[in-house]
Amino acid sequence: MTLILAHQFRGITRDITIQDGAGGTITPGVNDLVRIVIGRDSEVVAEGDVVTGAKLVVVSGTPTANGSSITKGALNRLRLDGSDLNFDEGTYSLWVEMKDNADAAEWKSIDRQVFQLEPT
Repeated sequence: MTLILAHQFRGITRDITIQDGAGGTITPGVNDLVRIVIGRDSEVVAEGDVVTGAKLVVVSGTPTANGSSITKGALNRLRLDGSDLNFDEGTYSLWVEMKDNADAAEWKSIDRQVFQLEPT
C-alpha cells in the first residue's frame, strides 16, 4: 500500500501504475475505464457504475465539475482539484478500479492506497 498525502483545498497530481499479479504494467485500452474512489471502508458501497458514500469519485473521460480527472495510459495521471478536496481531514482509502471492456465490462478493484487529507 502507498500513502498519498494531500491538503484540503490544494490540488494534487499523481501518476498511478496499474499492474497485474505478476507485476507487469496494464495499460487501459481505448474502451476501458479507470475509476478512483476516495472514502472510508465502512461508508463506501460500489454496485456496478453507482458508488455511494464516497467523498470523491473520478472516472477517466469524465472530469468532475471542478476539473479533477484521470488520464489513461501506462502512467494513469490522477489530477485532484483543490475544490474537490473540501471534505473532512483524516485517513481514507483510495481505490483504483478498472472496467475492462473485453472482460464482461465489470468494475474490478486493482489497488487500494491510503489517502491522508490534512488541513491547509
